[in-house]
Amino acid sequence: MKAINNTFRPSNKALLSCLMIGVATPITAQADSIDEIINDFTAQASVYSDSTGIRIEDKSVQYQRRYKNNKGANWKLEAHGYDLRAKTDSDTYQGADIVATISKEFNDYITTELSVGAVYLENQRSRDKTHFNKYKGKVTLKPNSKVSLSLEHGEDLLFKEAIIEDDNNKLVSGKTSRVVGSWRAAKRVIVEGSSQYRELSDGNRSKQHRGAILYGISTDTPWVWVGVEAQSLAYDKTKANYWSPEEYEAYALIANGNFKVNDKLSLNVNGSINRTKEKGFDWASGRSVTIGADYAITEDVHIKPYASYLESTRENVGWDGNRVGVQFVVSNF
Repeated sequence: MKAINNTFRPSNKALLSCLMIGVATPITAQADSIDEIINDFTAQASVYSDSTGIRIEDKSVQYQRRYKNNKGANWKLEAHGYDLRAKTDSDTYQGADIVATISKEFNDYITTELSVGAVYLENQRSRDKTHFNKYKGKVTLKPNSKVSLSLEHGEDLLFKEAIIEDDNNKLVSGKTSRVVGSWRAAKRVIVEGSSQYRELSDGNRSKQHRGAILYGISTDTPWVWVGVEAQSLAYDKTKANYWSPEEYEAYALIANGNFKVNDKLSLNVNGSINRTKEKGFDWASGRSVTIGADYAITEDVHIKPYASYLESTRENVGWDGNRVGVQFVVSNF
Protein backbone atom coordinates (compact mmCIF):
# COMPACT_ATOMS: atom_id res chain seq x y z
CA MET A 1 0.00 0.00 0.00
CA LYS A 2 2.89 2.32 0.59
CA ALA A 3 4.01 1.92 -2.94
CA ILE A 4 0.80 3.22 -4.46
CA ASN A 5 1.01 6.33 -2.31
CA ASN A 6 4.13 7.22 -4.24
CA THR A 7 1.93 7.58 -7.31
CA PHE A 8 0.77 10.89 -5.93
CA ARG A 9 3.98 12.11 -4.46
CA PRO A 10 4.85 15.16 -6.13
CA SER A 11 3.37 11.66 -3.47
CA ASN A 12 3.49 15.41 2.83
CA LYS A 13 2.40 19.32 7.63
CA ALA A 14 -0.31 26.18 13.41
CA LEU A 15 0.11 23.41 15.88
CA LEU A 16 3.61 24.48 16.92
CA SER A 17 2.60 26.40 20.01
CA CYS A 18 0.69 23.38 21.26
CA LEU A 19 3.54 21.05 20.36
CA MET A 20 6.00 23.03 22.43
CA ILE A 21 4.13 21.80 25.48
CA GLY A 22 5.37 18.35 24.56
CA VAL A 23 9.02 19.40 24.53
CA ALA A 24 8.99 21.37 27.75
CA THR A 25 10.05 18.36 29.83
CA PRO A 26 13.86 18.03 30.02
CA ILE A 27 15.38 15.05 28.24
CA THR A 28 16.51 13.49 31.53
CA ALA A 29 13.35 14.27 33.45
CA GLN A 30 11.78 11.50 35.52
CA ALA A 31 14.40 8.92 34.58
CA ASP A 32 14.18 6.79 37.73
CA SER A 33 16.71 4.20 36.59
CA ILE A 34 18.84 3.41 33.58
CA ASP A 35 16.68 0.47 32.54
CA GLU A 36 13.89 2.92 31.67
CA ILE A 37 15.94 4.31 28.76
CA ILE A 38 16.17 2.62 25.33
CA ASN A 39 18.72 3.54 22.66
CA ASP A 40 18.27 2.69 18.97
CA PHE A 41 20.64 3.17 16.05
CA THR A 42 19.76 2.87 12.33
CA ALA A 43 22.01 3.18 9.28
CA GLN A 44 20.34 3.22 5.87
CA ALA A 45 21.22 3.53 2.19
CA SER A 46 18.69 3.81 -0.64
CA VAL A 47 18.48 4.76 -4.32
CA TYR A 48 15.35 6.09 -6.05
CA SER A 49 15.07 6.56 -9.81
CA ASP A 50 12.28 7.01 -12.32
CA SER A 51 11.69 7.23 -16.05
CA THR A 52 11.84 11.06 -16.05
CA GLY A 53 15.55 10.92 -15.25
CA ILE A 54 15.34 11.78 -11.56
CA ARG A 55 17.74 9.89 -9.30
CA ILE A 56 18.11 10.32 -5.53
CA GLU A 57 20.78 8.58 -3.47
CA ASP A 58 20.26 8.81 0.29
CA LYS A 59 22.77 7.62 2.90
CA SER A 60 21.69 8.25 6.48
CA VAL A 61 22.25 7.48 10.14
CA GLN A 62 19.75 7.90 12.97
CA TYR A 63 20.18 7.75 16.74
CA GLN A 64 17.09 7.59 18.96
CA ARG A 65 16.79 7.76 22.75
CA ARG A 66 13.43 6.94 24.24
CA TYR A 67 11.83 6.21 27.59
CA LYS A 68 9.62 3.36 28.67
CA ASN A 69 6.20 4.01 30.17
CA ASN A 70 5.95 7.75 29.34
CA LYS A 71 8.84 8.62 31.69
CA GLY A 72 10.26 11.47 29.65
CA ALA A 73 10.52 13.22 26.31
CA ASN A 74 11.91 10.97 23.57
CA TRP A 75 14.32 12.38 21.01
CA LYS A 76 16.21 11.35 17.90
CA LEU A 77 18.83 12.85 15.62
CA GLU A 78 19.10 12.08 11.89
CA ALA A 79 21.80 12.95 9.37
CA HIS A 80 21.38 12.33 5.63
CA GLY A 81 23.81 12.64 2.77
CA TYR A 82 22.28 13.17 -0.68
CA ASP A 83 23.34 12.83 -4.29
CA LEU A 84 20.53 14.19 -6.44
CA ARG A 85 20.02 14.37 -10.19
CA ALA A 86 17.16 16.36 -11.67
CA LYS A 87 15.39 15.55 -14.93
CA THR A 88 18.42 16.48 -16.98
CA ASP A 89 22.01 15.43 -16.38
CA SER A 90 23.02 19.10 -16.42
CA ASP A 91 21.57 19.68 -12.94
CA THR A 92 22.98 17.55 -10.14
CA TYR A 93 23.07 18.36 -6.45
CA GLN A 94 25.04 17.14 -3.48
CA GLY A 95 24.43 17.95 0.13
CA ALA A 96 23.21 16.96 3.55
CA ASP A 97 20.10 17.05 5.72
CA ILE A 98 20.21 17.16 9.54
CA VAL A 99 17.02 16.76 11.61
CA ALA A 100 16.37 16.74 15.36
CA THR A 101 13.04 15.40 16.63
CA ILE A 102 11.60 15.48 20.13
CA SER A 103 8.33 13.85 21.16
CA LYS A 104 6.29 13.43 24.29
CA GLU A 105 3.68 10.76 24.97
CA PHE A 106 1.58 12.32 27.71
CA ASN A 107 -0.61 9.26 28.18
CA ASP A 108 -2.25 6.54 26.09
CA TYR A 109 -4.31 9.16 24.27
CA ILE A 110 -2.06 12.09 23.26
CA THR A 111 1.42 12.24 21.71
CA THR A 112 3.11 15.38 20.36
CA GLU A 113 6.17 15.64 18.15
CA LEU A 114 8.29 18.51 16.87
CA SER A 115 11.10 18.24 14.27
CA VAL A 116 13.49 20.99 13.19
CA GLY A 117 16.38 20.71 10.77
CA ALA A 118 18.35 22.16 7.91
CA VAL A 119 19.10 21.09 4.34
CA TYR A 120 22.30 22.09 2.53
CA LEU A 121 22.53 21.41 -1.22
CA GLU A 122 24.93 22.61 -3.90
CA ASN A 123 24.23 22.60 -7.65
CA GLN A 124 27.27 20.89 -9.14
CA ARG A 125 26.87 22.74 -12.46
CA SER A 126 26.26 26.32 -11.34
CA ARG A 127 27.77 26.00 -7.83
CA ASP A 128 24.68 27.71 -6.43
CA LYS A 129 24.15 26.79 -2.78
CA THR A 130 20.81 26.25 -1.06
CA HIS A 131 20.37 26.43 2.71
CA PHE A 132 16.82 25.63 3.82
CA ASN A 133 15.46 25.47 7.38
CA LYS A 134 12.73 22.85 7.80
CA TYR A 135 10.23 21.93 10.49
CA LYS A 136 7.30 19.65 11.19
CA GLY A 137 4.83 19.50 14.06
CA LYS A 138 2.54 16.56 14.75
CA VAL A 139 -0.17 15.67 17.26
CA THR A 140 -1.50 12.10 17.49
CA LEU A 141 -4.78 11.36 19.26
CA LYS A 142 -5.92 7.87 20.26
CA PRO A 143 -9.27 8.20 22.04
CA ASN A 144 -9.52 4.42 22.28
CA SER A 145 -7.79 1.26 21.09
CA LYS A 146 -9.65 1.31 17.76
CA VAL A 147 -9.25 4.91 16.58
CA SER A 148 -6.15 6.94 15.74
CA LEU A 149 -6.01 10.49 14.37
CA SER A 150 -2.93 12.59 13.58
CA LEU A 151 -2.55 16.22 12.49
CA GLU A 152 0.67 17.49 10.89
CA HIS A 153 2.03 20.75 9.60
CA GLY A 154 5.49 21.46 8.26
CA GLU A 155 7.75 22.87 5.58
CA ASP A 156 10.51 21.14 3.64
CA LEU A 157 12.19 20.90 0.26
CA LEU A 158 10.31 18.45 -1.95
CA PHE A 159 13.14 16.74 -3.85
CA LYS A 160 12.63 13.57 -1.78
CA GLU A 161 9.18 13.35 -3.38
CA ALA A 162 10.62 13.88 -6.89
CA ILE A 163 9.56 17.55 -7.18
CA ILE A 164 12.90 19.21 -7.67
CA GLU A 165 13.10 22.44 -9.70
CA ASP A 166 10.72 25.25 -10.60
CA ASP A 167 10.56 27.18 -13.89
CA ASN A 168 13.67 29.12 -12.85
CA ASN A 169 15.67 26.00 -11.95
CA LYS A 170 15.32 26.73 -8.23
CA LEU A 171 14.66 23.97 -5.71
CA VAL A 172 10.97 23.71 -4.81
CA SER A 173 9.80 23.71 -1.19
CA GLY A 174 6.33 23.16 0.21
CA LYS A 175 4.23 23.94 3.27
CA THR A 176 2.12 20.88 3.96
CA SER A 177 -0.84 20.27 6.28
CA ARG A 178 -2.20 16.77 6.64
CA VAL A 179 -4.79 14.81 8.62
CA VAL A 180 -4.52 11.00 8.83
CA GLY A 181 -6.98 8.67 10.52
CA SER A 182 -7.63 4.97 11.01
CA TRP A 183 -10.47 3.00 12.57
CA ARG A 184 -10.39 -0.69 13.54
CA ALA A 185 -14.05 -1.22 12.76
CA ALA A 186 -13.87 -4.93 13.58
CA LYS A 187 -11.21 -7.54 14.26
CA ARG A 188 -10.80 -8.11 10.54
CA VAL A 189 -11.76 -4.67 9.19
CA ILE A 190 -9.65 -1.48 9.11
CA VAL A 191 -10.77 1.82 7.59
CA GLU A 192 -8.08 4.39 6.69
CA GLY A 193 -8.26 7.94 5.37
CA SER A 194 -6.11 11.02 4.84
CA SER A 195 -6.41 14.53 3.47
CA GLN A 196 -3.51 16.81 2.53
CA TYR A 197 -3.18 20.44 1.46
CA ARG A 198 0.10 21.88 0.16
CA GLU A 199 1.39 25.30 -0.88
CA LEU A 200 4.51 25.18 -3.07
CA SER A 201 7.20 27.85 -3.26
CA ASP A 202 6.56 28.33 -7.00
CA GLY A 203 3.00 29.52 -6.31
CA ASN A 204 1.29 26.21 -7.03
CA ARG A 205 -1.09 24.46 -4.62
CA SER A 206 -2.33 20.89 -4.37
CA LYS A 207 -4.99 18.87 -2.60
CA GLN A 208 -4.78 15.12 -2.08
CA HIS A 209 -7.26 12.68 -0.52
CA ARG A 210 -7.13 8.96 0.18
CA GLY A 211 -9.52 6.36 1.57
CA ALA A 212 -9.13 2.61 2.00
CA ILE A 213 -10.93 -0.37 3.51
CA LEU A 214 -8.89 -3.46 4.42
CA TYR A 215 -10.06 -6.95 5.34
CA GLY A 216 -7.83 -9.26 7.36
CA ILE A 217 -7.69 -12.72 5.81
CA SER A 218 -5.18 -13.60 8.50
CA THR A 219 -4.66 -11.21 11.42
CA ASP A 220 -1.94 -13.29 13.03
CA THR A 221 1.23 -14.87 11.60
CA PRO A 222 1.16 -14.99 8.61
CA TRP A 223 -0.36 -11.49 8.46
CA VAL A 224 -2.46 -10.98 5.29
CA TRP A 225 -4.80 -8.07 4.48
CA VAL A 226 -6.57 -7.19 1.24
CA GLY A 227 -8.77 -4.27 0.32
CA VAL A 228 -9.78 -1.43 -1.95
CA GLU A 229 -8.39 2.08 -2.14
CA ALA A 230 -9.41 5.37 -3.75
CA GLN A 231 -7.22 8.46 -4.15
CA SER A 232 -7.48 11.88 -5.76
CA LEU A 233 -4.98 14.62 -6.52
CA ALA A 234 -5.51 18.12 -7.93
CA TYR A 235 -3.16 21.05 -8.62
CA ASP A 236 -4.13 24.66 -9.23
CA LYS A 237 -1.60 24.91 -12.07
CA THR A 238 -0.11 22.37 -14.45
CA LYS A 239 3.68 22.76 -14.51
CA ALA A 240 6.15 21.52 -17.10
CA ASN A 241 8.88 20.85 -14.52
CA TYR A 242 6.98 18.22 -12.52
CA TRP A 243 3.84 16.14 -12.82
CA SER A 244 0.98 18.33 -11.57
CA PRO A 245 -2.39 17.18 -12.94
CA GLU A 246 -5.41 19.45 -12.78
CA GLU A 247 -7.52 16.46 -11.70
CA TYR A 248 -6.40 12.88 -11.10
CA GLU A 249 -8.14 9.89 -9.54
CA ALA A 250 -7.16 6.27 -8.94
CA TYR A 251 -8.97 3.16 -7.73
CA ALA A 252 -6.98 0.14 -6.62
CA LEU A 253 -7.11 -3.39 -5.29
CA ILE A 254 -4.42 -3.71 -2.64
CA ALA A 255 -2.83 -6.55 -0.68
CA ASN A 256 -0.35 -6.56 2.19
CA GLY A 257 1.31 -9.54 3.82
CA ASN A 258 3.99 -10.48 6.31
CA PHE A 259 5.30 -14.03 6.52
CA LYS A 260 7.65 -15.56 9.07
CA VAL A 261 10.09 -17.94 7.37
CA ASN A 262 11.89 -19.02 10.55
CA ASP A 263 12.99 -17.61 13.91
CA LYS A 264 15.42 -15.20 12.22
CA LEU A 265 13.82 -14.28 8.89
CA SER A 266 10.50 -12.71 7.92
CA LEU A 267 9.30 -11.40 4.56
CA ASN A 268 6.75 -8.71 3.71
CA VAL A 269 5.01 -8.06 0.40
CA ASN A 270 2.72 -5.17 -0.57
CA GLY A 271 1.08 -4.95 -3.99
CA SER A 272 -1.63 -3.17 -5.91
CA ILE A 273 -3.29 -2.98 -9.30
CA ASN A 274 -5.19 0.16 -10.20
CA ARG A 275 -7.17 2.12 -12.75
CA THR A 276 -6.43 5.83 -13.10
CA LYS A 277 -8.01 8.82 -14.80
CA GLU A 278 -6.37 12.18 -15.47
CA LYS A 279 -8.47 15.10 -16.72
CA GLY A 280 -8.15 15.39 -20.49
CA PHE A 281 -6.65 11.91 -20.91
CA ASP A 282 -7.87 8.33 -21.19
CA TRP A 283 -8.34 5.81 -18.41
CA ALA A 284 -5.15 3.83 -17.78
CA SER A 285 -3.85 0.95 -15.67
CA GLY A 286 -1.03 0.74 -13.17
CA ARG A 287 0.54 -1.58 -10.65
CA SER A 288 3.00 -1.54 -7.78
CA VAL A 289 4.88 -4.00 -5.60
CA THR A 290 7.16 -3.68 -2.59
CA ILE A 291 9.17 -6.61 -1.22
CA GLY A 292 11.16 -6.51 1.99
CA ALA A 293 12.88 -8.78 4.48
CA ASP A 294 13.87 -8.61 8.14
CA TYR A 295 16.79 -10.79 9.18
CA ALA A 296 17.67 -10.96 12.88
CA ILE A 297 21.43 -11.29 13.29
CA THR A 298 20.77 -11.23 17.03
CA GLU A 299 17.66 -10.36 19.02
CA ASP A 300 18.56 -6.65 18.90
CA VAL A 301 20.49 -6.42 15.62
CA HIS A 302 18.55 -6.60 12.34
CA ILE A 303 19.26 -6.06 8.66
CA LYS A 304 16.31 -5.05 6.46
CA PRO A 305 16.67 -4.94 2.65
CA TYR A 306 13.75 -3.79 0.50
CA ALA A 307 12.83 -3.00 -3.10
CA SER A 308 9.79 -1.36 -4.70
CA TYR A 309 8.55 -0.84 -8.24
CA LEU A 310 5.70 1.36 -9.44
CA GLU A 311 4.24 1.53 -12.93
CA SER A 312 1.68 4.14 -13.96
CA THR A 313 0.57 6.52 -16.71
CA ARG A 314 0.90 10.28 -16.69
CA GLU A 315 -0.65 12.36 -19.46
CA ASN A 316 -1.13 9.13 -21.48
CA VAL A 317 2.61 8.42 -21.27
CA GLY A 318 3.97 5.40 -19.44
CA TRP A 319 5.88 6.16 -16.25
CA ASP A 320 7.75 3.93 -13.80
CA GLY A 321 9.80 4.40 -10.67
CA ASN A 322 11.76 2.16 -8.35
CA ARG A 323 13.57 2.26 -5.04
CA VAL A 324 16.04 -0.17 -3.48
CA GLY A 325 17.59 0.11 -0.06
CA VAL A 326 18.81 -1.56 3.09
CA GLN A 327 18.61 -0.74 6.79
CA PHE A 328 20.91 -1.86 9.61
CA VAL A 329 19.20 -1.54 12.98
CA VAL A 330 20.61 -1.93 16.50
CA SER A 331 18.02 -1.65 19.28
CA ASN A 332 17.81 -1.71 23.07
CA PHE A 333 21.37 -0.73 23.97
